[in-house]
Amino acid sequence: IIYGGPLALMITVFLVQVKCFAEIINIGYAVYKMDNLPWFRSLSWYFLVASNYFFYGESLVEQFGVLINNVDFLPFLVRYHRLISFSMYIIGFVWFVLSLVKKYYLRQFSLFAWTHVALLVVVTQSYLIIQNMFQGLIWLIM
Repeated sequence: IIYGGPLALMITVFLVQVKCFAEIINIGYAVYKMDNLPWFRSLSWYFLVASNYFFYGESLVEQFGVLINNVDFLPFLVRYHRLISFSMYIIGFVWFVLSLVKKYYLRQFSLFAWTHVALLVVVTQSYLIIQNMFQGLIWLIM
């Protein structure tokens, strides 16, 4: 994998991130599985996509800027990255509010918090690992 270069290592870190997030979300889902809460898994995965877009968007532009400028629709995503990130989070939050069920408020808010703590732990660590890898591959190996 190391011989594949930074792109192969970045994909590996991303795959580990997705697997770790899936395990953490499955733990939270197993606790409240009997309640049949709507949209919990879909919301969790949506927030993973939104947070990855926010964290990796600007850093990948710095590293792969030449490739991004060759594709027609990507400069739009780069120019309005923060607005798109904010909009994605607001859409997820509205989706969460619309999925609230009256007698399960406490459980749904605790799962919402569980999702955000999982995102904080998993996505932040993988983002910092990839940033460290771009600064020097030797530090990732050590």
